Parts: sequence; C-alpha cells; structure tokens
Amino acid sequence: MQLSVYGIRRGSTAVGRSLWSGVAHRLSAISGGDGTCVYEREWDLLVVLDACRVDALEAVAPEYEFLPETVPSLRSVAPNSHLWLEQTFQPSYREEIGDTAYITANGHADGFADGKFAIDEDTFQSVEKVYNYGFDESDGTIPPRAVTDATIHALRTATPPRAIAHYMQPHTPYRGLDLDGIGVTDGKSFRETVWDWIASGRLSRDEAWEYYLDNLRWALDDVELLLDNVDADRVLISADHGEAFGEWGAYGHSPYGQFAGLREVPWVETTATDNGSYSPEIDRTDVDVSTEEQLKHLGYK
Repeated sequence: MQLSVYGIRRGSTAVGRSLWSGVAHRLSAISGGDGTCVYEREWDLLVVLDACRVDALEAVAPEYEFLPETVPSLRSVAPNSHLWLEQTFQPSYREEIGDTAYITANGHADGFADGKFAIDEDTFQSVEKVYNYGFDESDGTIPPRAVTDATIHALRTATPPRAIAHYMQPHTPYRGLDLDGIGVTDGKSFRETVWDWIASGRLSRDEAWEYYLDNLRWALDDVELLLDNVDADRVLISADHGEAFGEWGAYGHSPYGQFAGLREVPWVETTATDNGSYSPEIDRTDVDVSTEEQLKHLGYK
C-alpha cells in the first residue's frame, strides 16, 4: 500500500524503514526488564502524559515553573498504553484501584478486560471516559482541555483518595501537522502517521521532534491550569510510556520495544492548589466517532 501511495522510490524506502523499525523494537527486547507500577509510589493526583519522553520534558522544562531542570524518571511497566493498563490495574492493587478516580482520554480503556479488571465504576471509585464525548475531529484527537475540565470537575465534586488524569498528548497526531486526507488508496483505509512520513522521507526526525514538543506544550499548558484549580498535596507528573524517536532507526511504541526513551518515563513531584480561577464547562454529548476510529487517528491501524 505504501508503494501505491508514495511511488516506487519513496515507497520502497518507506517499506524498508518500517520493516527495520519493527525489527529494531524486537531486538531491543533483549535489554528489557520489569518496571515500577505507579501504585508502588505515593501520590494523590497522577498526571499521565501519553507517550512522553524524559528528554522531551527536560527540553521544555524552562518554560514551566512546576518542572525541574533535571527531570527524575521511573521505568514504566510497559512500552504502550494497552499493556500499561494491564500491568497497572492488577488485582494485587485492588484496594488502591478502588480508591482511584480515573479520568482518561485514552480509548484503550474500552478494550481493557482480559479477565482482570474492567475499567468501570465497579472497580474504580469513579471513571470518566473523556473519549466518549471529548474527541475533536478537527484535531483528530481529544484535546487536553477536555481532560482538564473533567478532572477539575471530578475533584471539586468529590474527594477521592487518589485520582489519575490521563491526557493523550504528546501522543500523535501532532497539532499543526495535517495528515488528513492522505493515505487512502484503492478503496482501502490507510491513515498515514507521522512515522509513515518519516519513513518515506517527507518529514525529518528533527522536524517531527519539534511537532512532538509542541504537542507536549499543548498538554503542559493545561496541566498548569489544572494545578491551579485542584487541591492535591502530592501530584506526580508521569507517562504511561515514552516514544522511540530514532533509536536504532525505530519510531513509535511497539509492544516489543525496550528502548530507554520508550520505557523510562518522567516522575516529577509537585503540588496543586485550587485558587478557583477557572470554571470548567463539560458537554457530555456522545461523539459520532467510534473508539476504534479514534484509535486509528492516533496511529493504531
């Protein structure tokens, strides 16, 4: 399919780079190892930035007062979101999960059952599936503000012992990089991703990195707003996983990947105080875009 989209020269390059990326992810598994579940640490509010690398957070840290110059890290339990959900919400943490309000924009929560815990009100203290109503078709994702609004509302109306606010950014798609309408050929759905553009030579690694940092700023601007409008003595800013960004020629977050940039995630501690400066508005009208289609926008083909 890439050959028909890009032509012989670019298509062959794209196919070769995509294949190597998959091989590199698998080879990196040789250096794999267990991570630390977030429930092994103390926190009141856990802010999850989806696919956030430690070095990316350090790159933008000077722009945000709540971020240190050197970002502490934690080894994640998984290299992608679905596996992170499986490895985090384990029966061994039944009591802690039952005390947790989970506010999430990550649609992988819908497919999480697998004989363990379903992500629902029977397991958690409360669950807010922001992707059911917060998806913005023009952005191709759930903007950070939808998660911020839902989290502020949840923590002002209840006092759960723990809360998790799971943002989608800096995960693709990247704000400002329009991939829409490209990649459908021969009647087959082929939604291009940033990684396809890099593989085909249409976008350099450095250009993609700048878009990635911009997506991170998009989320952090809202985290800053969140920290001024909820009360939490111990806030941890982290990620479910990182992102392979050129290590061994690999990109993205394959379930096999074990690169440091993929498994090492930020672990920044701060505090939050509700100064009442912002009042969220939430419209819970269901969106017409299915969770499956939303995941395609995020690059899951």
